[in-house]
Amino acid sequence: MDDDRDPLDVLADTADPAVREAELRHNHLPRLEELGYISWNRDTHEISKGPNWDEVEPLLTLIDEHPDELPDEWF
Repeated sequence: MDDDRDPLDVLADTADPAVREAELRHNHLPRLEELGYISWNRDTHEISKGPNWDEVEPLLTLIDEHPDELPDEWF
């Protein structure tokens, strides 16, 4: 997978659930954890808010509350 991809293009390449899960486990979740947005326990498969969650929460709230106002390609 190309690391220079647009971060808004998360999981857009395929509808195959196995491929999506592999991308989450090996790419997206480690990146989010590295940035401190999530804490991820690989053994228990638990994900929680990370120390930098407050930096991204307003954007996620905006996206959640206004999905009809955002470009279709974001989803």
